[in-house]
Amino acid sequence: MALWKQLLLSICVLLAAAVAWGRFDAGLGAGAFLGIVIFATDTGAYFMGRQIGGEKLAPDISPGKTWSGAIGGFAIGTLAGLVLWLSVVPASPWWIGLILAATMSILGQIGDLTESFIKRRFRVKDSGDIIPGHGGLMDRLDSLTFGVIFLFLVGWLHAGFDQIAAGFLFW
Repeated sequence: MALWKQLLLSICVLLAAAVAWGRFDAGLGAGAFLGIVIFATDTGAYFMGRQIGGEKLAPDISPGKTWSGAIGGFAIGTLAGLVLWLSVVPASPWWIGLILAATMSILGQIGDLTESFIKRRFRVKDSGDIIPGHGGLMDRLDSLTFGVIFLFLVGWLHAGFDQIAAGFLFW
């Protein structure tokens, strides 16, 4: 079994155990959901784009990204989010988890493209050198940016400012 599958399975089991033991924290669940969807989307996009290749998604902004990678990342990120949703918040409708995971996956890719656009606009190869060989710290966080905003807005609108994580997870 691939390492990312083992990691995802481990997180699902740990979160499901926390729910079963009554020690579930909504913040932990919402954070795990965000992280898993974005990580699976980025990883899936990279590997699907490498394996399948094809037409470029936005060659002027990010020449390495392909449509096959974007679609593959979307599918894998959405599926990973749905699996986590079903194991962490089984009382909430599955279709809400599907919609939230799909939206977050798309927003993660938009965040990645936005950061690439900003770098191209200012003719900067890397956004920093804190993480050598990885294009900078923002290259690690770009996909999370819009996902965090989305999670915040959904949770806030659904349950209020003091229950953001619970508002995102419990429907």
